Amino acid sequence: MLRPQEVPVSLMLLLVVGLVAQTPQTPIVVDAPASAVPAVDAAAPVEIAADVATTTDAEPAPAPAAPTTTTTTTTTTTTAANEPNAVLDHLGWYGAEYAALIAVGGIYASGIYKAVTPGPALIGPRFDLDRPDLNVLFDPRLDGLIGKPFVREQVSNTALTIGTIGVVAGTSLIDLFVANDLRHTHGILLGGAETLAGTVLLVELIKPLFGRLRPDFRDRYVHAACGGTVDVPDGLDCSGVDTSFTIDADDLRDGSKSFVSGHAATSFAMATFGSWWLGSTLVWGDNAPAWGPAVGALGMGAMLTTAGWVSATRVEDGRHHIEDVVTGAGLGATVATTLFLTHFDWRGHVRRRSWNVTPVMGMGATGTGSGLSIAGALP
Repeated sequence: MLRPQEVPVSLMLLLVVGLVAQTPQTPIVVDAPASAVPAVDAAAPVEIAADVATTTDAEPAPAPAAPTTTTTTTTTTTTAANEPNAVLDHLGWYGAEYAALIAVGGIYASGIYKAVTPGPALIGPRFDLDRPDLNVLFDPRLDGLIGKPFVREQVSNTALTIGTIGVVAGTSLIDLFVANDLRHTHGILLGGAETLAGTVLLVELIKPLFGRLRPDFRDRYVHAACGGTVDVPDGLDCSGVDTSFTIDADDLRDGSKSFVSGHAATSFAMATFGSWWLGSTLVWGDNAPAWGPAVGALGMGAMLTTAGWVSATRVEDGRHHIEDVVTGAGLGATVATTLFLTHFDWRGHVRRRSWNVTPVMGMGATGTGSGLSIAGALP
């Protein structure tokens, strides 16, 4: 997973790109020629027809007419691209999403989620850190579940951070030149950032809920106890323990957060989002070039293969069980697909956000009144 100090700084570009994408368009005024307007002859006679009814008997006075109400409706179609207050309009539609991204980034940067103590394991064996049971910890039947050594991981958190940010930034920059549409590029940048943040948020909510022990949990606990992070339980022999490294409290708690794999979830989330972009741009999109399908398929295959390799290393390094990786990969792919199709249709067309503002004024027997009707269209 991404470390707090490695929060994606590229998300700062979201607001800038989004606001530029909403630059007001210049209105087009068309003057009709004089010949198109019918001429009116002022000297022509005006005929007035009137029917006059005469009676000799007095007619009863007609009953007063019921009060009538006249309603005037003026409809104004407003979009963020054709109004002077484009900045405020844009923030009205995307401000909540920017705020959510900032909130998730702040929570992750603070690292407070690390202090969450996982609950009892819902999958696999249980081990209570407050009341350690060495019979459970060293049960030979659990060697394959919690008895793997704690080793240096092949894909570090830093490498994962660079890779995921690279996919978001890279696809956005390429899209800027290929699509030549700031709205489209804004959707790629925002959707990619939301995919990354949403996946990380879900993973960090699921991990402490399931509390599953990692395959290297035994080694983590022994190094934590023999290194002074926790009290050494009676019966634990630390004489043969390698003291060249220790496990701190955060790493020990992290040993109970095996399900689901954050590396698998984020790598497949980014690979899936990037594949949707490549496919809709080069493979099945309306404007896909002749050479697009071959290049697009190659790129999609490369990203998905890389995500698969990252996931495989998590099992090989003893950080996750295979079920953690498979579930994480499915979670990331689902989040990416959902958010891509929130901003685009399957062919890559931007789902534009617009609304109608309708002032309504009424006049009746009791006076006048006015109202405002707003109808919007969201993805």
